[in-house]
Amino acid sequence: MLETIINDVVNVMQGTFMTGDWTALAVAIGSVLIAVAMMQRGAQIGSMTLLALVIFVIGCIGRGMYLASQATDGAAPSLAARLESSYLEFANLQAGTILAYFIAFMSVLLVLFAAKSLVAR
Repeated sequence: MLETIINDVVNVMQGTFMTGDWTALAVAIGSVLIAVAMMQRGAQIGSMTLLALVIFVIGCIGRGMYLASQATDGAAPSLAARLESSYLEFANLQAGTILAYFIAFMSVLLVLFAAKSLVAR
C-alpha cells in the first residue's frame, strides 16, 4: 500500500513538474507560488496545499480551453463542451491519484515555504 502511494507521488511529480509541457509547468509553479506567498505559518500547510490544488485545477481548465480553441481541425468545440470535458477529466481521477497530487504539491510547498522563511530571517 505504501509503495503504491510512493509510486503514485513519484509519477505525479514527474508528470507535473518534469515534463516538456511548459504551460502546465507554469500553471503548477504559479499555483504553488501563490500559495507560498499567502502562507504565514507552517501550520497552514494543509489549507494552502488545497488552495494550490484548486488554483492548479482552474489553471488546467483554462489551459485546456485555450488549447482546444487553438485546434483547427474542423469546427472548434463549444465552450460548454470544453468545460464539460475538463470537468470530466478531473472527476475521473481516482482517490489515490488525488492523494498523490496532494502529497506532491505539499512537498513542493513545504520546500518553498522553508526557503521563504530562511530568506525572511
